[in-house]
Amino acid sequence: MMEQRTPEWFAARCGKVTASRLADVMARTKSGYAASRQNYMAELICQRLTGKLEEGFSNAAMIRGTELEPVAREMYALNEFDAEITEVGLIDHPTIPGFAASPDGLVNDDGLIEIKCPNTWTHLETLKNWRAKTPVPAADARSDDVHRA
Repeated sequence: MMEQRTPEWFAARCGKVTASRLADVMARTKSGYAASRQNYMAELICQRLTGKLEEGFSNAAMIRGTELEPVAREMYALNEFDAEITEVGLIDHPTIPGFAASPDGLVNDDGLIEIKCPNTWTHLETLKNWRAKTPVPAADARSDDVHRA
């Protein structure tokens, strides 16, 4: 199977709606579809007509995430009792032609992993928001400790 971010992978993505851009396909405003949908449609049309991809946007956070991805994948595998993670390239949708995804790995026989390596501030905000939405169980009657399920 092809590796991600290789010339073969970019060529296979050309002209396809990919999972990473599905938010653009679905984006709406009060008056209808958002401009990002039209822009993405135009981008896909150009790709299909020319057979070429425009160079994508990248910033320091994205580069950092790509560099940390192998470490995060290994940590996940270890924390999930040695889950088997298979790296994959592009996977075409089995029933919708022109749709594809590039997950960061397939987990065992029935799952996938999409890795995000946010900067410290974003990570702390995510944890804070998660904790705010997670109910704290009652204290254990046998001790003063509070246990999370």
